[in-house]
Amino acid sequence: MATTMQPASRAGQSTGEEIQVLGPDVDGGDRFSLSGRLLFSDLRHVPRRATTVVARADGVGRMRGHLLPVAVVADPGLARTILTRPTGFRQGRGIEALAITFGQGLLTSDGDLHRRQRRLVQPAFHARRLAGYAQDAVQLAGNRAGEWHDGQRIDLADEMSSLTLEFVGRTLFGTDVRHEVAIVSDATQNLIEAFPTLMSLRGMLMTRVPTPFRHRLRRQIARLDGVVERVIGTRGTTGDTGDVVSMLLAVRDEETGEGMPHQQLRDEVLTLLLAGHETTAVALSWAFYELWRTPQARVALDGELATDGARDGLAAAVWDRLPVTRAIVAETLRLHPPAYILGRRPTEDVVVEKYRFRRNSAVVISPYALHRDERSWGEDAAEFRHTRWLRADGTFDEAAPGQPRGAYLPFGAGSRMCIGAGFAVMEAVLLLARLARDWQVEFAPGFEPSPRPAVTYRPGAMPAHLHRL
Repeated sequence: MATTMQPASRAGQSTGEEIQVLGPDVDGGDRFSLSGRLLFSDLRHVPRRATTVVARADGVGRMRGHLLPVAVVADPGLARTILTRPTGFRQGRGIEALAITFGQGLLTSDGDLHRRQRRLVQPAFHARRLAGYAQDAVQLAGNRAGEWHDGQRIDLADEMSSLTLEFVGRTLFGTDVRHEVAIVSDATQNLIEAFPTLMSLRGMLMTRVPTPFRHRLRRQIARLDGVVERVIGTRGTTGDTGDVVSMLLAVRDEETGEGMPHQQLRDEVLTLLLAGHETTAVALSWAFYELWRTPQARVALDGELATDGARDGLAAAVWDRLPVTRAIVAETLRLHPPAYILGRRPTEDVVVEKYRFRRNSAVVISPYALHRDERSWGEDAAEFRHTRWLRADGTFDEAAPGQPRGAYLPFGAGSRMCIGAGFAVMEAVLLLARLARDWQVEFAPGFEPSPRPAVTYRPGAMPAHLHRL
């Protein structure tokens, strides 16, 4: 007999959508009444629908339909095994859509090219360089805090985006991109709005023939390319001066002695420019929202920032001395992971544990859904509780919640894990601490974000006003 689950929204109200478990699937796991086409028909509903499937599936949830076979992975260990498996899977359709903008940068490249480029870019994120970047984070956040005024009304999401873009420009590119913030923000917004269309077969076809859609897409990409060319042009040929661009310009092929092709350099810079600021901006926006709606977390943060140890740690840009802030960032990344969905496509029929994944089917791993599964996180999985990341002595520990491996994937896993994971955490912790030291971000009573999931789990517009502490 089919069982029925009617998922609840975060506010606890019925969504009006029923998703039935139809029974076991021949390839392992459970078959659901939800079709693959409906799962992705509107990206705004993907996080909720994936959460429903993960909550009810025995290991893997199979979507109804044969044109687009979709398997949603509900077991954390299985998810991690797939993400860390060196062969048998390639990236999903979403990455193919992003390649239209990013080209063959780190996010979208594969195989030998991805391994080579990752090896070349990795030194930019080594610990000794992060320490230097950290000083910039505190300084830029202090500058932004000094520009705000009491009672000022802002769109928090826009404000965080401009701040993180400025930070990425200074640290990774060694240049000032403040004058390009409006261009990058507007072009990025237009490309993100086009992403759902790009995910469809119709959208992909429209990019291959002359259409108004392709013309608009190329116009936005050209605007970003102009920014990238200026960033590259400012570095000249002075050798490695400590930023990613000069480092990549200095690279020489071991066999030919030639430098990196200009198109490849463009792809890497654009990838780091967009992905490097977007994810942290999204996380910070959600963090300030959770601090507003969870007073006990805000009180704990204020208490930490008032201590001598935290003041000294912030002054020295040592983010490890801010355990409560780190816990708030970790809990934000759990409930609102910017990379809310990861896709894989089997290149052949693959058997992992007791499950078979057919060639060219779609395998979906949703960090958003796995991060909210009560089997991994307990009955309060849907609640914002930063203390789950703190040990009894008050220190931060990513293993403190006791979640199984694979249940926490804010940056993915394996060879495709976000290369800037440490950079992003450092940035988020220090920017949050420095801004929150002086300012309280407040929203109108009853405000709830209207998320706009696309490439990342964007919160939508966040009208807020600032209160000086």
